[in-house]
This record gives sequence, structure tokens and C-alpha cells, in this order.
Amino acid sequence: MKTYVIINGRRVDLEVHLSRSRTIITLGRTSEEAYNVLALDDDSTHLFQCQFTRTDTGAWRVHNGQWRTECPKGIRSRLQHACNMCMGRCVNPRPAHPTYSWRTPKNSTLLNGVELTHEGTELKDGDVIEVGNVRLSVVRV
Repeated sequence: MKTYVIINGRRVDLEVHLSRSRTIITLGRTSEEAYNVLALDDDSTHLFQCQFTRTDTGAWRVHNGQWRTECPKGIRSRLQHACNMCMGRCVNPRPAHPTYSWRTPKNSTLLNGVELTHEGTELKDGDVIEVGNVRLSVVRV
């Protein structure tokens, strides 16, 4: 069963954005500071608003906030992966051992009107995700 998220009338297949190096789908405000797989051009959305993860059973979960790595030199650019690591040009002498931290947005992500936690909730057909002033609909086909 496929899971889609409808963003501003556009249907997005979450699975299309997965790869061997990308196992989470980040959603947040468009910014030069960090790359989000699904970027929203809306000031009411936080930079690290939420993330989607896929479970072992193939279901999708949405979490309030995002896991991010800390750049050792404070470099921020659109060229960085969702994890904030430079694309093969990281100045970190030990890029295989990054420091991770959970980033919580200033305004919570809501699923069907209920605040999400960092643990996340499994998505079902018809769910509505609210991030700032933006509403996303979940469609499972």
C-alpha cells in the first residue's frame, strides 16, 4: 500500500524520496541553513518541523521534530544532506562519527488536532497533519 501526503494540492509519494543514504524524510521551512527533503515556503513552519520514518512493516510514522547532526564548523548550506553533513566535502576529521541531537520545533506538529511527540504516530488514510499554517492530508492507496 502506497502512502501519499497532499501538500498545497500536490500529491507527494514519500517512498520516492528514500534511498540507501536517506532513510528519513524531513519536512520544514525552506532555508539556507539546512536542507529539508520536503521544504515549505511558509514562515509559520519551523526549520526542523517534523520527519517521516518508515517502519519494518512498511507503515509510515510522523514525528514532531527531527534528528540532525551537528556540523563541526557551523557550515550550513542547501547543498547539505538532510542530516546536515556536507556532501562528501565535510571538514569533520571524523565524519563517520557525527554528533546527533533531536531538534524540536517552536510550534508543535499536530496530527488530527493532537500534538505529536518525538516518538511519532503511525499514519492512517485520511489523517491531517498541521505544521504552522500548512495542512497536509494523508492518502493511502
